[in-house]
Amino acid sequence: MTNPVALATSVWGNGPRRALLLHGLTSAGSTWWRVSEALAGAGFTVVAPDLRAHGKSPAGDNVSIESHRDDVLLLGGGWDLLVGHSLGGAIAASAVAASPEFAARVVLEDPAIDSSATADFIAGSPKLPVHPTKASVAAEYPDWDPRDVELKVEALLACGPHIIERTMEDASPWDIWPDILNTPVPTMILAADAGLESLISAEKEREVRATAGHLHFERIAGAGHSIHRDALPAFMVALVEFIGE
Repeated sequence: MTNPVALATSVWGNGPRRALLLHGLTSAGSTWWRVSEALAGAGFTVVAPDLRAHGKSPAGDNVSIESHRDDVLLLGGGWDLLVGHSLGGAIAASAVAASPEFAARVVLEDPAIDSSATADFIAGSPKLPVHPTKASVAAEYPDWDPRDVELKVEALLACGPHIIERTMEDASPWDIWPDILNTPVPTMILAADAGLESLISAEKEREVRATAGHLHFERIAGAGHSIHRDALPAFMVALVEFIGE
């Protein structure tokens, strides 16, 4: 049993179709702003929550995948589109595994599929500054939109550098790969460029490509782990093609 918390949310648009966007570790719902504006312009109402212990949401008693999942399920089901980035991808897959009617289509952006790969990824990634600034984040990600830099700094300050260690302690071990391979819901994995920082190995790519047609896979050339920040046009092309508009 978990103790769900009510999540703070950001909302864009008021269209008839509904999209739920789940951010990654050390981010916040606001960081989806460019994707959300594009989807709102395409007729969606977009909801992007701050996960527990992030943004304006309560910390909760732990930050396990199951706790995140149950928080998200409280937002209600019937979403036309569910998108999850990194940790949000693990949460999205877990939510659909628990409730297949939760979303009609799922997009997993370089998802954190298991704790082992995620720990290795974190160990090999640049260390987040204890006191992040726009200058330090922009230096690490020079191609990001200035607004993405600003919102990432805000998100980092809101959750604090300890959230990575706390997540790995509370959530490990996890492995949502079987949930992805066995999902009955049409699902697309958008992976970062294999030559850059990606959580999806070539072996996992081969497994997905060998499955039935409900799973789709695409690597985005030139994009690192944060595809929607690194390569928004390519991200949106893949997303729009998948949802059929």
